[in-house]
Amino acid sequence: MRHYWANADTLILDIEIFETLQVSSGKEDYAFERAIAFNLTDKKPVMLLKDNRSWVDTNNLVAIDPDDPDKVMFSVVSEVHDKEPGRVRTKNADRFAYYVMKTDLKKGTSRQVDSDGRFVVDAVHAADGKMVAELRYKDIGRGLHSVSITKGNQVLFQRDDVSFNPVSLWGLDTSGNNLIIFLQEGEPYGLHRLSLADGSLAAMETGSAGGTVSPVVDARSLRVVGFEYSGETTEQVFEDPALQSQLAAVRSAMPGASVTLESWTDDRSESVIRVDFPGKPVAYYTFQPGIGALSPLGNKAPHLDDRPLGTIEHISYAARDGLTIPGYLTLPPGKTRDDGPFPLVLLPHGGPEAHDTSTFDWWAQGLAAAGYAVIQPNFRGSTGYGTGFRDAGFGEYGDKMVTDVLDAETWAQAQGLAEAGRTCVVGASYGGYSALMAALHDSAAVQCVVAVNPVTSPFGLLADYRYGSFAVNGMERFLGSGRFDSPAARSSITPVQRVAELKAPVLLIASEEDSTVPIEQSEQLERAAKGVADVTMVRIAGEDHYLRSTRARYDVLSDTLEFLHSHVPAN
Repeated sequence: MRHYWANADTLILDIEIFETLQVSSGKEDYAFERAIAFNLTDKKPVMLLKDNRSWVDTNNLVAIDPDDPDKVMFSVVSEVHDKEPGRVRTKNADRFAYYVMKTDLKKGTSRQVDSDGRFVVDAVHAADGKMVAELRYKDIGRGLHSVSITKGNQVLFQRDDVSFNPVSLWGLDTSGNNLIIFLQEGEPYGLHRLSLADGSLAAMETGSAGGTVSPVVDARSLRVVGFEYSGETTEQVFEDPALQSQLAAVRSAMPGASVTLESWTDDRSESVIRVDFPGKPVAYYTFQPGIGALSPLGNKAPHLDDRPLGTIEHISYAARDGLTIPGYLTLPPGKTRDDGPFPLVLLPHGGPEAHDTSTFDWWAQGLAAAGYAVIQPNFRGSTGYGTGFRDAGFGEYGDKMVTDVLDAETWAQAQGLAEAGRTCVVGASYGGYSALMAALHDSAAVQCVVAVNPVTSPFGLLADYRYGSFAVNGMERFLGSGRFDSPAARSSITPVQRVAELKAPVLLIASEEDSTVPIEQSEQLERAAKGVADVTMVRIAGEDHYLRSTRARYDVLSDTLEFLHSHVPAN
């Protein structure tokens, strides 16, 4: 949950809630993102933009005007339909409209102060909320789009006939004279400054060595003050000298840890610091650079303070076609490689454009604590290792991206960490799909499967979105455009159509409020499995795709361990 100070007395919290709305096409479930203002004086929470409840997202802060401390400004985006009027965003739309709403922190009410209906999906704002530059998407048909960044009537950047989103607009740099953008498709590629004066591009050194880069944005000024690089570890580099100095000071006091700044006061006199040691729960500190004071605030898992945790190490192994696959191995607490072999859990990540790191993972550590060796493979298609490694996953959604996971078992057996006949594959989202497909690829290697909120019908999931949208084009790139034109080819990577081939028992766990991979994906597999495969489904009420609540994670871990112990018991 993100939080930031609106003024000296009021903290704003971002939350997510679920509601069912009646729209012209019927009832639809939506995940609503809301901002709550909490006044420390009267202790009263106030939902902001509460008079515009039909907006899906009402927490996109665009400005905190220092001259008007009792109000803040948020942006909202509407997808406008010629035949389906209304302000609720749906997956199919003809164009976008962008609104800026000034919101009263004490009452929660708002009024419109700016708007642009010309295909605007995002914008950068000045301190008073006025739009400085706009990001525009226009569908031009045939699955192609025109994308531009404009300043009023001036076009600063434009790419036409694109199938994939070519640019991310991050905000103003510390000087206020340039936009920070990331060009993620085509040439030039990477991090750039885009001049507000003439639209010229200046490439910036990312320093990420193939890792992913994201902006560090000051929560109150909304300026891009630095950059965060996520690869094997997470590193930050600040353009703000005061923040860079603080980061360097804490790094020197925490050798071996990934140190990042989470928030800071306007005068930079105090900061909140996040510290990640490999495999340990995230810890937070306050830092006062003026006196050099570093004080602990706590960590994300205080209940584990007195418990030994599994050791985690970076590994790499060869896939069957020779590609080197990186990943992470977590062993049971107090155990070393010499104590093997162990029962093995392969834990592929979701996404698939994502990657695991050495930071604390509640699922991996919970499985290791129960006696399992856990491997988290960053299969081809993962981020964090350069575009070449990511692009190697294109066309391999249900094939080499899955066999890369299975090849971790071969490596583990050769290392004496695992033995044949004692392996389960566990995953969520795309990782759940990968777990199901792993059992279909090699029934002898996989003794059981746990799939949480899995994709079971990738082409069915595609059908929920508009043809030619960036989301569809991105997924099709991993599926392999043109590879699956025949029903037989599509069936080959569709677990729900191959369920009768499943030899391993499967535990499905599905969130009832999942708006990313709807629960219908799991229900289809459950229905198809009746009488032909051993599939058990557990539903989680009131939970979303990401299992954010402690209760949901506890239940998922408990159900997973009970299922694993039934099929591949640990000592």
